[in-house]
Amino acid sequence: MKDNLKIVSVVGKPNIGKSTLINRICVSKDAIVHEEPMITRDRKYYKADWNGKNFYILDTGGIDFKPVDKLSLQILLQSKKAIDEADLIVFVVNLREPVSSADEDIAAMLRKTGKNIIFAGNKYDSEKGNYFTEDYLKLGFGYPITISAMHGIGIGDLLDEIVGNLNIIEEQLDKKDKDEKEIPKISILGKPNVGKSTLFNTLINEERVIVDDKEGTTRDTIDTILEHKDKSYRFIDTAGLKKDKIIEEDLEFYSKLRTLRTIEKSDIGLILIDSTCEVSRQDINIIDTCLKSGTSVIIIFNKIDIVTKEEIENNIRLLEKKLYFSNYIPILKVSAINKKGIEDIFKYIEIVLSERSKTVNENKLMQIFKEKSMESFIYKDGKRYKLKFIKQIGTNPPYFIVFSNLDISKNTSIKNFIQKTIRENFNFTGTPLRFKYKY
Repeated sequence: MKDNLKIVSVVGKPNIGKSTLINRICVSKDAIVHEEPMITRDRKYYKADWNGKNFYILDTGGIDFKPVDKLSLQILLQSKKAIDEADLIVFVVNLREPVSSADEDIAAMLRKTGKNIIFAGNKYDSEKGNYFTEDYLKLGFGYPITISAMHGIGIGDLLDEIVGNLNIIEEQLDKKDKDEKEIPKISILGKPNVGKSTLFNTLINEERVIVDDKEGTTRDTIDTILEHKDKSYRFIDTAGLKKDKIIEEDLEFYSKLRTLRTIEKSDIGLILIDSTCEVSRQDINIIDTCLKSGTSVIIIFNKIDIVTKEEIENNIRLLEKKLYFSNYIPILKVSAINKKGIEDIFKYIEIVLSERSKTVNENKLMQIFKEKSMESFIYKDGKRYKLKFIKQIGTNPPYFIVFSNLDISKNTSIKNFIQKTIRENFNFTGTPLRFKYKY
């Protein structure tokens, strides 16, 4: 969210009082709606406040793992996205009913996320009622916080627990951000079985000092901080990215989302391509995903030890043909298993990191485009295009603002001309450029 408030997702099976609980918690019913392509059911964010702590409550439909129609499927997909997006999850059950298979399925799914879970038992309307509290201990979350969303019982205790957890999460994130802010993040990406983990293991075992070692849950990303020639790097091994499927298994779904989040947070993506296979559309998609996320790219052809030199060169030519829009990306050839070409990886990481943080002189930049305008004329809708002013306003990745006499925000040829001119003079090897256009 734009204001960086933490997100609390309320999840559970249908008809257990989630909406009533959210209405009880939130003073304002004005929802911020998050729309996803191909999904007609929206996720709604309600702003909440407790003892001066602001956060968002994310409202989703009830989770049904056996959708019988299109709407049920859409709700299931949105609920999974809401769970992945959440900083904290409130798992709600109905204490007036025994544990159901749906409750057990949801509990199993939540455990795989590795996130903080607050367990709440709803419809606890009075102490004299018949409840199945003990029955829910089998889900593995301990005793639930007993609440009645309808009557407002226990809501203060639940909110205290939510705010307490959010404070701990923020403290942990602040400490982590402070410790890791200066260390470049290098993610290892590619389709399944291209040798990502082999390269990861080779990198961290090449007589380097391992500073920190962390491993997540099953099929989660694994990252390691290591030192090489007195410089620190955080290398991140990720799950393989497959083509999209309509319905994915839980583990695969979370693995892909974690990988995509890793890309967004990375400085550089090392994109592995299997030299024994022809370059595929999915290889190109992974490269494109990195560039659109502002992540720099180094392409690595792996397994060169089991193919001929001619086969490798043919594959590289095929890649260059498909990457007509990205000829500034370096291409390396390695054998992770035989440790060939590993030093080149570190060499180009340093080159690309330098390019990401590079700034260009404003006067020189303007002079280059002034000379270009004298050499050739560009027209849009019968009018001559004139670049009035261009300036770099950011780095990591480099960011430029362009003032023109015409609106070129949707004119690909003029935008390509501007980017090509910059790259011809300043390179920006392996690094995407971002632009803001004004007229």
